[in-house]
Amino acid sequence: MKELTKGNPTKLLLLFSLPILLGNILQQFYNLGDTIIVGRTLGISELAAVGSTTAVVSLLFNVINGFCIGFSILTANAFGAHDENRIKETIAKSILLMFLITITMTVLGLIFIRPLLTALHTPADIMEDSIAYIQVIFLGLIVTAAYNLMSNMLRALGDSVFPLIALAISSTLNLGLDLVCIKGLGLGIRGASIATVIAQLISVIVCLIYVIRKIPYMHVRPEHFKWNGKTFTDLLTSGAGMALMYSIVDIGSIILQSGINSLGTEIIAAHTAARKIFSFSILPISTLAASLVTFTSQNTGAGKPERVRAGIKSATILGFVWSLVAFFLLYFDGAALVRMITDSDTFVIGTAVKYLRINVPFYVFLCVLCFFRSTLQGLGQKIIPVIASIIELSGKAVIVFVLVPRMGYLAVCICEPILWILSGILVSVPMYRFFLTKNVP
Repeated sequence: MKELTKGNPTKLLLLFSLPILLGNILQQFYNLGDTIIVGRTLGISELAAVGSTTAVVSLLFNVINGFCIGFSILTANAFGAHDENRIKETIAKSILLMFLITITMTVLGLIFIRPLLTALHTPADIMEDSIAYIQVIFLGLIVTAAYNLMSNMLRALGDSVFPLIALAISSTLNLGLDLVCIKGLGLGIRGASIATVIAQLISVIVCLIYVIRKIPYMHVRPEHFKWNGKTFTDLLTSGAGMALMYSIVDIGSIILQSGINSLGTEIIAAHTAARKIFSFSILPISTLAASLVTFTSQNTGAGKPERVRAGIKSATILGFVWSLVAFFLLYFDGAALVRMITDSDTFVIGTAVKYLRINVPFYVFLCVLCFFRSTLQGLGQKIIPVIASIIELSGKAVIVFVLVPRMGYLAVCICEPILWILSGILVSVPMYRFFLTKNVP
């Protein structure tokens, strides 16, 4: 376990973030492995089927991860205050709440997935493949939740290394499982999602063994599950706030996906390839943002707001440096990166490159939005981050219903840069006050 309340903030953030970054890269390989194998072994229709569900799958995973991160904020705060009993109490009650939330999501998802995909204008020729893929994802949500909860609790206690080790083991197997399930067993597109769930299950088992043997802070007992209204309320408030923020963003993405789906199979395939590359390129930014939540929570619990200010400064500098690197990679080598995912025709590749070149110059604004929003969350401020997310949701809805019919895919390309700027301005106001007045915003 590692405390983030002592030592150089830049060094701590780098050392704490690096394992998370590597873990996120491996997790992206789950999705990228599916995409490459589906695109190259099954065809463009199956690739489009995976792409048509991307926003929904992202919503599911981010709601779960949002709750887990929200729960872990209280655990990190208790760890910073050296309160072992409160650490165990927050973990135990987080397990109970996460189980109930995940079961509810699974049942509702299996019932309503076809109407949802229909509402998203999923083309008829890929509808059945889309349903086949996402049904398995819903059935495996309990596994996804278990891994996310354990990994976030470990990070709350300062351990960002072991979640990486567990993920590295399962991700190595995932590529082989993809080929076995899709080609060897002839399961087609359903095999891609089965392989992902099995790989995540391996991560859960490895993490559980490690926790039992090495992490006494997470050895909860029956009394830690007993009703405590304040703790449950605090966990639900923190978890729901984070999940709401993530879900609002992804609901906006689902609305945007409906506009993309209306543009045809080739556009869906191009956007799927572009988003995979986009997801990889922003990993350093999202990783630093996630690290700031833990860094801020621990230092807030320890009563050290000056370290929170130092942490946000360090993260911002690091994020801006990465934004410059990403610009050169995506703007000048975007076509080569797209061809690694799909060998489709010139139109698909050119469309994907167009998306990348329009978005990457605005990564500095994404840094501001992500870092400031994460710091506010770690400080226990929930209203401004949620409002920023509502702006993203509203903006995507306007673009889908007003601009996509008139501008086509160009409207999709310019959507997020505009919203990053607007939402970034909003979260900058309380952070500016935080730096000027030396008070919690």
